[in-house]
Amino acid sequence: MDHKKRMDDFYSGKLSPQQAQEFLEWLESPEAEEFLSAEIIQLWSEKLKSQDYAWDNSPLWHKINAEKSGFSKPYVNKSQPPKENVSIWSWAKYAAALVLIGVSAYAYFSTQQRPTNNPVTEVLSSSLWITKTNPSGQKTKILLSDGSTIFLNSASSVSYPEDFQTNRKVTLEGEAFFEVAKDPEHPFSVESKGITTTALGTSFNISTFNRQDKVAVTLITGKVKLQQLGSTQEIELNPGEESVLAVDEANPKKYAVNIRDRILWTEGVLRFQNNTFTDVIEILQRWYGVTVQVTGQPSKDLATGTFDNNESLRNVLHVLSESMNFTYQLNEKQVLIHFN
Repeated sequence: MDHKKRMDDFYSGKLSPQQAQEFLEWLESPEAEEFLSAEIIQLWSEKLKSQDYAWDNSPLWHKINAEKSGFSKPYVNKSQPPKENVSIWSWAKYAAALVLIGVSAYAYFSTQQRPTNNPVTEVLSSSLWITKTNPSGQKTKILLSDGSTIFLNSASSVSYPEDFQTNRKVTLEGEAFFEVAKDPEHPFSVESKGITTTALGTSFNISTFNRQDKVAVTLITGKVKLQQLGSTQEIELNPGEESVLAVDEANPKKYAVNIRDRILWTEGVLRFQNNTFTDVIEILQRWYGVTVQVTGQPSKDLATGTFDNNESLRNVLHVLSESMNFTYQLNEKQVLIHFN
């Protein structure tokens, strides 16, 4: 296939909608990357032979910007003119990268503006939502535009609207600790598995890491109210109280807890409190981003213990193996545990 001709036809508007769609999909393929890289290297070589080192990418950005009205303009740092002793391959790769970024941006903006008849898309709110996701073994701190802070645990995800200062809504999967900035006119709410937690200015922890598919909400400071989806009943929590409830649970309750234990994870402290071996495996996989394989009959003993900030996985396994009577092998991101 003549890729040069297809590219020219695309920019000149000669392709049918189906052909244009196929072209945009091809741009994301390894074949397109290889083709564009080869073309740039050849072009760059010709420029060097003619002693013309300047490469003006403005026409490319002009084509991209002409098709994406309403989106923020891409920003590209202008490089200093290369010195004569700079390798041709370094500059060829740099040029190829710029072209690929530009073409990918064009494909993205074209996709965003393509008309759709999908009814689900049409009923979505005009507000754009931002999603932050942590893989296993990673924790992050998120600063929101209203001054609130989210400490997001590993294997967890939060989403919130772009206009967060006036629309303080968060959805959560996994676990997070929230420090909410006071703003009585704009309540701060978190939705997780059908449970909505609402606060004005407070700090609380929410976890969905529960085998019964329940949500645990622990209040540290201030006051929050909990509401199940489809219910008018509300539960108010005071500092030091926790409630573990499901969306369909009748007569949900609250009780006093040691709030310090609930938020140790935000300081990197790993704590087991009467956890079964199955729970221990899930926690280790999430905390360290590893895969655990078990052979033999696991111990029925419960694990209790606290490990200091950033304790190594090897040390944790060593302590657990002594108390739960197993042997282990640690191979990079894989743990093999054997019970005799």
